Amino acid sequence: MNSGLGLKGRRSSRRRGAIVMLLVGGIGIAALTTTLDFAERSMAEYKISQGEMSGFKASLLAKAGFQGALAALRKIPEEQLYQSGIGLNPPPVPMGGGWIYYKIQGEDGKINLNSIFNADTKELNLRNQEMAQRLLERLGMKRDLFNPVIDWLDDDSQGNFEISYYEKLTPPRKIKNAYMYSLSELTSVKGFDPKIVYGSQKPPDYEQKYSKDFMSDEEKSLIGESDFVLANNLTAFVPFQRNYDDRINLNAAPYFVLMSLSDFMNRQSVLQIMKMKIKKGGYLKEIKDLETIPEFQVPSVGGLSLYKELAGEGTDVSGGRIKTKGEIFRISAVGEVERNYNSKKSSDVMKGPKIVRRITGIFDLTNNLMLYYRED
Repeated sequence: MNSGLGLKGRRSSRRRGAIVMLLVGGIGIAALTTTLDFAERSMAEYKISQGEMSGFKASLLAKAGFQGALAALRKIPEEQLYQSGIGLNPPPVPMGGGWIYYKIQGEDGKINLNSIFNADTKELNLRNQEMAQRLLERLGMKRDLFNPVIDWLDDDSQGNFEISYYEKLTPPRKIKNAYMYSLSELTSVKGFDPKIVYGSQKPPDYEQKYSKDFMSDEEKSLIGESDFVLANNLTAFVPFQRNYDDRINLNAAPYFVLMSLSDFMNRQSVLQIMKMKIKKGGYLKEIKDLETIPEFQVPSVGGLSLYKELAGEGTDVSGGRIKTKGEIFRISAVGEVERNYNSKKSSDVMKGPKIVRRITGIFDLTNNLMLYYRED
Protein backbone atom coordinates (compact mmCIF):
# COMPACT_ATOMS: atom_id res chain seq x y z
CA MET A 1 0.00 0.00 0.00
CA ASN A 2 2.66 2.46 1.03
CA SER A 3 4.84 1.42 -1.92
CA GLY A 4 1.89 2.07 -4.29
CA LEU A 5 1.34 5.51 -2.82
CA GLY A 6 5.04 6.19 -3.09
CA LEU A 7 5.08 5.17 -6.75
CA LYS A 8 2.13 7.43 -7.50
CA GLY A 9 3.83 10.27 -5.64
CA ARG A 10 7.00 9.82 -7.64
CA ARG A 11 5.02 9.78 -10.91
CA SER A 12 3.12 12.89 -9.86
CA SER A 13 6.38 14.55 -8.90
CA ARG A 14 7.89 13.69 -12.31
CA ARG A 15 4.82 15.14 -14.07
CA ARG A 16 5.08 18.33 -12.07
CA GLY A 17 8.80 18.46 -12.84
CA ALA A 18 8.13 17.97 -16.56
CA ILE A 19 5.41 20.63 -16.51
CA VAL A 20 7.75 23.02 -14.70
CA MET A 21 10.48 22.30 -17.25
CA LEU A 22 8.04 22.89 -20.11
CA LEU A 23 6.90 26.11 -18.52
CA VAL A 24 10.45 27.22 -17.92
CA GLY A 25 11.36 26.26 -21.50
CA GLY A 26 8.30 28.09 -22.85
CA ILE A 27 9.08 31.14 -20.82
CA GLY A 28 12.70 30.96 -21.97
CA ILE A 29 11.68 30.68 -25.63
CA ALA A 30 9.20 33.52 -25.21
CA ALA A 31 11.86 35.60 -23.49
CA LEU A 32 14.35 34.77 -26.23
CA THR A 33 11.79 35.64 -28.92
CA THR A 34 11.00 38.89 -27.15
CA THR A 35 14.69 39.63 -26.80
CA LEU A 36 15.35 38.93 -30.45
CA ASP A 37 12.35 41.00 -31.49
CA PHE A 38 13.51 43.84 -29.25
CA ALA A 39 17.02 43.55 -30.62
CA GLU A 40 15.70 43.60 -34.19
CA ARG A 41 13.56 46.66 -33.52
CA SER A 42 16.42 48.32 -31.69
CA MET A 43 18.76 47.64 -34.59
CA ALA A 44 16.20 49.04 -37.02
CA GLU A 45 15.79 52.14 -34.87
CA TYR A 46 19.56 52.44 -34.65
CA LYS A 47 19.88 52.25 -38.42
CA ILE A 48 17.11 54.83 -38.80
CA SER A 49 18.77 57.14 -36.30
CA GLN A 50 22.12 56.55 -37.99
CA GLY A 51 20.54 57.42 -41.34
CA GLU A 52 18.96 60.52 -39.85
CA MET A 53 22.29 61.52 -38.37
CA SER A 54 23.99 61.02 -41.73
CA GLY A 55 21.20 62.93 -43.45
CA PHE A 56 21.60 65.78 -40.98
CA LYS A 57 25.35 65.84 -41.63
CA ALA A 58 24.77 65.85 -45.40
CA SER A 59 22.30 68.72 -44.94
CA LEU A 60 24.88 70.73 -43.00
CA LEU A 61 27.46 70.11 -45.72
CA ALA A 62 25.01 71.26 -48.40
CA LYS A 63 24.30 74.42 -46.41
CA ALA A 64 28.02 75.04 -46.05
CA GLY A 65 28.42 74.73 -49.81
CA PHE A 66 25.47 77.06 -50.39
CA GLN A 67 26.98 79.69 -48.09
CA GLY A 68 30.31 79.27 -49.83
CA ALA A 69 28.68 79.99 -53.19
CA LEU A 70 26.96 83.08 -51.77
CA ALA A 71 30.27 84.34 -50.38
CA ALA A 72 31.92 83.82 -53.78
CA LEU A 73 29.20 85.85 -55.52
CA ARG A 74 29.37 88.66 -52.97
CA LYS A 75 33.14 88.96 -52.66
CA ILE A 76 34.65 87.90 -55.99
CA PRO A 77 34.12 90.09 -59.07
CA GLU A 78 32.00 88.35 -61.68
CA GLU A 79 34.71 88.72 -64.29
CA GLN A 80 37.14 86.76 -62.12
CA LEU A 81 34.58 84.04 -61.44
CA TYR A 82 34.23 83.41 -65.17
CA GLN A 83 37.90 83.81 -66.04
CA SER A 84 39.20 81.58 -63.23
CA GLY A 85 37.72 78.50 -64.86
CA ILE A 86 36.70 76.99 -61.52
CA GLY A 87 35.08 79.92 -59.72
CA LEU A 88 31.57 79.02 -60.85
CA ASN A 89 31.99 75.26 -60.52
CA PRO A 90 34.84 74.40 -58.12
CA PRO A 91 35.98 70.82 -57.50
CA PRO A 92 34.35 68.93 -54.59
CA VAL A 93 35.73 69.68 -51.14
CA PRO A 94 36.18 66.82 -48.59
CA MET A 95 35.02 67.74 -45.12
CA GLY A 96 33.97 65.83 -42.00
CA GLY A 97 33.71 62.46 -43.66
CA GLY A 98 31.75 63.83 -46.59
CA TRP A 99 31.92 66.01 -49.65
CA ILE A 100 30.74 69.51 -50.51
CA TYR A 101 29.81 70.48 -54.06
CA TYR A 102 28.41 73.72 -55.41
CA LYS A 103 27.74 75.26 -58.79
CA ILE A 104 26.86 78.83 -59.77
CA GLN A 105 24.99 79.62 -62.99
CA GLY A 106 23.86 82.91 -64.46
CA GLU A 107 20.09 82.56 -64.38
CA ASP A 108 19.56 85.74 -66.40
CA GLY A 109 21.15 83.97 -69.37
CA LYS A 110 17.82 82.17 -69.74
CA ILE A 111 14.39 83.46 -70.77
CA ASN A 112 12.30 84.17 -67.68
CA LEU A 113 8.73 83.06 -68.37
CA ASN A 114 7.45 85.56 -65.81
CA SER A 115 8.85 88.40 -67.91
CA ILE A 116 6.27 87.66 -70.60
CA PHE A 117 3.36 89.21 -68.67
CA ASN A 118 3.29 92.35 -66.53
CA ALA A 119 0.83 91.77 -63.69
CA ASP A 120 0.66 95.51 -62.92
CA THR A 121 -0.09 96.85 -66.39
CA LYS A 122 -1.84 93.64 -67.57
CA GLU A 123 0.23 93.83 -70.74
CA LEU A 124 2.29 91.24 -72.58
CA ASN A 125 5.98 91.82 -73.20
CA LEU A 126 5.84 91.12 -76.94
CA ARG A 127 9.62 91.13 -77.29
CA ASN A 128 10.12 88.39 -74.69
CA GLN A 129 7.09 86.47 -75.95
CA GLU A 130 8.61 86.46 -79.42
CA MET A 131 11.94 85.24 -78.01
CA ALA A 132 10.25 82.39 -76.12
CA GLN A 133 8.29 81.31 -79.20
CA ARG A 134 11.43 81.50 -81.31
CA LEU A 135 13.23 79.33 -78.75
CA LEU A 136 10.60 76.61 -79.11
CA GLU A 137 10.96 76.81 -82.87
CA ARG A 138 14.75 76.56 -82.69
CA LEU A 139 14.33 73.41 -80.61
CA GLY A 140 12.06 71.86 -83.22
CA MET A 141 8.73 72.61 -81.54
CA LYS A 142 5.78 74.67 -82.76
CA ARG A 143 5.53 78.34 -81.81
CA ASP A 144 1.85 78.08 -80.84
CA LEU A 145 2.81 75.61 -78.10
CA PHE A 146 3.56 78.73 -76.07
CA ASN A 147 -0.04 80.06 -76.17
CA PRO A 148 -1.18 78.02 -73.13
CA VAL A 149 1.74 79.51 -71.15
CA ILE A 150 0.37 83.00 -71.74
CA ASP A 151 -3.08 81.89 -70.57
CA TRP A 152 -1.48 80.34 -67.49
CA LEU A 153 0.29 83.58 -66.57
CA ASP A 154 -2.30 86.25 -67.36
CA ASP A 155 -5.24 86.86 -65.03
CA ASP A 156 -8.07 86.95 -67.56
CA SER A 157 -10.26 84.19 -68.99
CA GLN A 158 -10.15 85.15 -72.64
CA GLY A 159 -7.76 82.52 -74.01
CA ASN A 160 -8.40 79.03 -75.33
CA PHE A 161 -6.71 77.33 -72.36
CA GLU A 162 -8.24 78.98 -69.32
CA ILE A 163 -10.23 77.66 -66.32
CA SER A 164 -12.78 75.79 -68.45
CA TYR A 165 -10.05 73.70 -70.10
CA TYR A 166 -8.27 72.65 -66.90
CA GLU A 167 -11.52 71.89 -65.04
CA LYS A 168 -12.38 69.26 -67.66
CA LEU A 169 -9.13 67.34 -67.16
CA THR A 170 -9.05 64.04 -65.25
CA PRO A 171 -8.29 64.78 -62.51
CA PRO A 172 -9.31 68.46 -62.73
CA ARG A 173 -6.52 71.02 -62.41
CA LYS A 174 -6.51 74.63 -61.29
CA ILE A 175 -5.01 77.25 -63.56
CA LYS A 176 -2.53 79.58 -61.89
CA ASN A 177 -3.35 82.92 -63.59
CA ALA A 178 -0.30 84.33 -61.86
CA TYR A 179 3.50 84.19 -61.92
CA MET A 180 5.26 80.82 -61.69
CA TYR A 181 7.36 80.35 -58.57
CA SER A 182 9.60 77.74 -60.23
CA LEU A 183 10.03 76.20 -63.66
CA SER A 184 8.57 72.89 -62.45
CA GLU A 185 5.13 74.55 -62.67
CA LEU A 186 5.50 74.53 -66.45
CA THR A 187 4.77 70.79 -66.42
CA SER A 188 1.20 71.62 -65.35
CA VAL A 189 0.60 73.72 -68.48
CA LYS A 190 -1.02 72.13 -71.52
CA GLY A 191 1.55 70.68 -73.89
CA PHE A 192 4.44 70.74 -71.41
CA ASP A 193 4.80 67.36 -69.76
CA PRO A 194 8.05 66.46 -67.91
CA LYS A 195 9.47 64.84 -71.04
CA ILE A 196 9.08 68.09 -72.99
CA VAL A 197 10.48 70.27 -70.20
CA TYR A 198 13.30 68.07 -68.88
CA GLY A 199 13.97 65.69 -71.76
CA SER A 200 16.33 66.19 -74.69
CA GLN A 201 14.90 67.70 -77.87
CA LYS A 202 17.92 66.72 -79.91
CA PRO A 203 16.85 65.55 -83.40
CA PRO A 204 17.70 61.91 -84.18
CA ASP A 205 19.64 62.93 -87.30
CA TYR A 206 21.54 65.78 -85.68
CA GLU A 207 24.94 64.04 -85.62
CA GLN A 208 24.67 63.20 -89.33
CA LYS A 209 23.48 66.68 -90.24
CA TYR A 210 26.19 68.44 -88.22
CA SER A 211 29.18 66.13 -88.49
CA LYS A 212 32.14 67.22 -86.36
CA ASP A 213 34.71 65.73 -88.70
CA PHE A 214 35.63 69.08 -90.25
CA MET A 215 34.74 71.41 -87.36
CA SER A 216 37.12 73.62 -85.43
CA ASP A 217 37.46 73.16 -81.67
CA GLU A 218 35.20 76.19 -81.10
CA GLU A 219 32.53 74.76 -83.40
CA LYS A 220 32.67 71.40 -81.63
CA SER A 221 32.07 73.01 -78.23
CA LEU A 222 29.40 75.42 -79.49
CA ILE A 223 26.51 73.09 -78.64
CA GLY A 224 26.40 70.49 -75.87
CA GLU A 225 23.87 67.84 -74.94
CA SER A 226 22.45 70.03 -72.18
CA ASP A 227 21.57 72.75 -74.71
CA PHE A 228 18.80 70.57 -76.14
CA VAL A 229 16.93 70.49 -72.80
CA LEU A 230 14.20 73.13 -72.62
CA ALA A 231 14.67 73.54 -68.85
CA ASN A 232 18.25 74.69 -69.45
CA ASN A 233 17.02 77.54 -71.65
CA LEU A 234 14.04 78.75 -69.61
CA THR A 235 13.62 79.88 -66.02
CA ALA A 236 10.76 81.10 -63.84
CA PHE A 237 11.40 83.39 -60.90
CA VAL A 238 9.49 86.33 -59.48
CA PRO A 239 11.75 89.39 -59.59
CA PHE A 240 12.20 91.74 -56.67
CA GLN A 241 10.89 94.61 -58.78
CA ARG A 242 8.51 94.43 -61.71
CA ASN A 243 10.73 96.59 -63.92
CA TYR A 244 13.88 94.53 -63.40
CA ASP A 245 16.47 94.22 -66.16
CA ASP A 246 15.19 91.27 -68.19
CA ARG A 247 17.86 91.47 -70.90
CA ILE A 248 19.74 88.26 -71.70
CA ASN A 249 23.19 87.95 -70.13
CA LEU A 250 25.58 87.04 -72.97
CA ASN A 251 28.10 85.49 -70.56
CA ALA A 252 25.56 82.98 -69.29
CA ALA A 253 23.24 82.39 -72.25
CA PRO A 254 23.21 78.90 -73.81
CA TYR A 255 23.27 78.35 -77.55
CA PHE A 256 19.54 78.23 -78.29
CA VAL A 257 18.76 81.30 -76.17
CA LEU A 258 21.32 83.25 -78.20
CA MET A 259 19.74 81.91 -81.36
CA SER A 260 16.37 83.16 -80.10
CA LEU A 261 17.44 86.79 -79.68
CA SER A 262 16.50 87.65 -83.24
CA ASP A 263 15.28 86.09 -86.48
CA PHE A 264 18.62 87.20 -87.90
CA MET A 265 20.78 85.31 -85.40
CA ASN A 266 22.43 82.23 -86.87
CA ARG A 267 25.05 79.65 -86.00
CA GLN A 268 27.93 81.85 -87.19
CA SER A 269 26.86 84.87 -85.11
CA VAL A 270 26.63 82.70 -81.99
CA LEU A 271 30.05 81.25 -82.82
CA GLN A 272 31.47 84.78 -83.00
CA ILE A 273 30.16 85.50 -79.49
CA MET A 274 31.96 82.39 -78.25
CA LYS A 275 35.18 83.37 -79.98
CA MET A 276 35.03 86.87 -78.54
CA LYS A 277 34.52 85.44 -75.03
CA ILE A 278 37.55 83.20 -75.52
CA LYS A 279 39.56 86.16 -76.76
CA LYS A 280 38.58 88.15 -73.65
CA GLY A 281 39.59 85.35 -71.29
CA GLY A 282 36.14 83.82 -70.85
CA TYR A 283 34.14 86.96 -70.07
CA LEU A 284 32.56 89.67 -72.22
CA LYS A 285 32.68 92.95 -70.35
CA GLU A 286 31.28 95.29 -73.02
CA ILE A 287 28.51 94.74 -75.56
CA LYS A 288 30.42 97.07 -77.89
CA ASP A 289 32.98 94.31 -78.40
CA LEU A 290 30.49 92.81 -80.88
CA GLU A 291 29.79 95.99 -82.83
CA THR A 292 32.48 95.67 -85.52
CA ILE A 293 32.08 91.92 -86.08
CA PRO A 294 30.75 91.38 -89.64
CA GLU A 295 28.11 88.85 -88.52
CA PHE A 296 26.49 91.60 -86.40
CA GLN A 297 26.50 94.20 -89.17
CA VAL A 298 24.00 92.29 -91.31
CA PRO A 299 20.70 94.12 -91.97
CA SER A 300 17.98 93.43 -89.43
CA VAL A 301 14.51 94.86 -88.72
CA GLY A 302 13.68 98.44 -89.67
CA GLY A 303 16.91 98.97 -91.57
CA LEU A 304 19.00 98.47 -88.43
CA SER A 305 22.00 96.23 -88.11
CA LEU A 306 21.72 93.08 -86.04
CA TYR A 307 24.00 94.67 -83.46
CA LYS A 308 21.75 97.70 -83.01
CA GLU A 309 18.67 95.48 -82.79
CA LEU A 310 20.26 93.56 -79.93
CA ALA A 311 22.04 96.43 -78.20
CA GLY A 312 19.07 98.76 -78.52
CA GLU A 313 21.08 101.69 -79.79
CA GLY A 314 19.12 104.09 -82.00
CA THR A 315 15.85 102.26 -81.38
CA ASP A 316 12.84 102.67 -79.14
CA VAL A 317 13.55 99.32 -77.49
CA SER A 318 14.26 100.07 -73.84
CA GLY A 319 17.82 99.00 -73.15
CA GLY A 320 18.00 96.46 -75.98
CA ARG A 321 17.92 92.67 -75.59
CA ILE A 322 21.38 91.82 -74.29
CA LYS A 323 23.72 92.69 -71.42
CA THR A 324 27.03 91.42 -70.05
CA LYS A 325 26.68 91.95 -66.30
CA GLY A 326 25.01 89.14 -64.36
CA GLU A 327 22.44 89.99 -61.70
CA ILE A 328 20.45 86.80 -61.08
CA PHE A 329 22.26 83.56 -60.22
CA ARG A 330 21.23 79.98 -59.58
CA ILE A 331 23.11 78.21 -56.81
CA SER A 332 23.10 74.40 -56.59
CA ALA A 333 24.79 72.96 -53.49
CA VAL A 334 25.18 69.30 -52.57
CA GLY A 335 26.28 67.61 -49.35
CA GLU A 336 27.22 63.94 -49.55
CA VAL A 337 28.22 61.51 -46.78
CA GLU A 338 28.74 57.78 -46.54
CA ARG A 339 25.88 56.02 -44.80
CA ASN A 340 28.21 54.03 -42.55
CA TYR A 341 31.03 56.49 -42.10
CA ASN A 342 34.07 55.30 -40.12
CA SER A 343 36.15 58.16 -38.72
CA LYS A 344 39.27 55.97 -38.94
CA LYS A 345 39.00 55.97 -42.73
CA SER A 346 40.77 58.57 -44.79
CA SER A 347 38.51 61.59 -45.30
CA ASP A 348 38.95 61.40 -49.05
CA VAL A 349 37.66 57.82 -49.28
CA MET A 350 33.94 57.29 -49.76
CA LYS A 351 32.68 53.71 -50.03
CA GLY A 352 29.26 52.13 -49.92
CA PRO A 353 25.86 53.81 -50.19
CA LYS A 354 25.77 57.60 -50.01
CA ILE A 355 23.30 59.97 -48.43
CA VAL A 356 22.84 63.16 -50.43
CA ARG A 357 21.12 66.45 -49.60
CA ARG A 358 20.63 69.23 -52.14
CA ILE A 359 19.87 72.93 -51.86
CA THR A 360 18.80 75.07 -54.81
CA GLY A 361 18.42 78.83 -54.73
CA ILE A 362 17.98 81.75 -57.11
CA PHE A 363 19.81 84.79 -55.80
CA ASP A 364 19.39 88.43 -56.82
CA LEU A 365 22.91 89.77 -56.36
CA THR A 366 21.96 93.37 -57.16
CA ASN A 367 19.37 93.52 -54.38
CA ASN A 368 21.06 90.92 -52.13
CA LEU A 369 17.83 88.94 -52.03
CA MET A 370 16.98 85.24 -52.29
CA LEU A 371 14.21 84.86 -54.86
CA TYR A 372 13.83 81.09 -54.52
CA TYR A 373 15.08 78.49 -52.03
CA ARG A 374 14.51 74.75 -51.77
CA GLU A 375 16.07 71.92 -49.78
CA ASP A 376 15.85 68.29 -50.97
